[in-house]
Amino acid sequence: MSWVAVPSETTLLYSQIGLRLVDEFTGGPLAHPVEAHLSFQDAAGNWQRLEVNPVPTPAGHLLYPGLGRSANAGVAPMVRHRVRIESDFYRPEYLRTADALEFDVHPYDDATPPVVVPTLPTTVLLLPSPIYPFAGFMRTVRGRTLDSLGDPVPNVEVTLGTTERALSDERGVFALPLRWAAFTGGIVLDAIDHRTGRTDQISLTLPQDLLQGHAFTLT
Repeated sequence: MSWVAVPSETTLLYSQIGLRLVDEFTGGPLAHPVEAHLSFQDAAGNWQRLEVNPVPTPAGHLLYPGLGRSANAGVAPMVRHRVRIESDFYRPEYLRTADALEFDVHPYDDATPPVVVPTLPTTVLLLPSPIYPFAGFMRTVRGRTLDSLGDPVPNVEVTLGTTERALSDERGVFALPLRWAAFTGGIVLDAIDHRTGRTDQISLTLPQDLLQGHAFTLT
């Protein structure tokens, strides 16, 4: 017995959203759990939650096959979607400037493919959160990012030159690893709130200043 494909009975699925999640600290695949939450924008411009789970690939990518599939692509609208990544152990890099990753999902059917078909997944870098399980020997600078009134400022990028960075969480708390700094001597850390342009800079002396928390005051 042999099987013959009948074109009229062929169903096509496209994934117009694909995510490649990378642990920026290790440079490799994720070692800790994350959740992906999908929403779409309705006709009034409001975001509506979709109870759709992504499909993981063997390579560890997250796909959303079937979004945009329609009985008649010629009359169906393009719909804006967004994905939010949440994790206790990571802070997505996109939080520096946006609350989520947004995508245009174009309609398609079995005869008409989407207007735009991504060929590569979107790379999402995930930075260590304050409770990221660093190895016991890893030196870290811990502290908070605050405004001039002493209130926490979330999603502030804290950096040591171009070698290390972290994002503060909703409490303004951050943990910055120090892999490349000398064991003794002075270092300079910078903090920038990319959403408002506020900045601050502090100088530390290693190793003694690792024994206490430090605060940035963003102005």
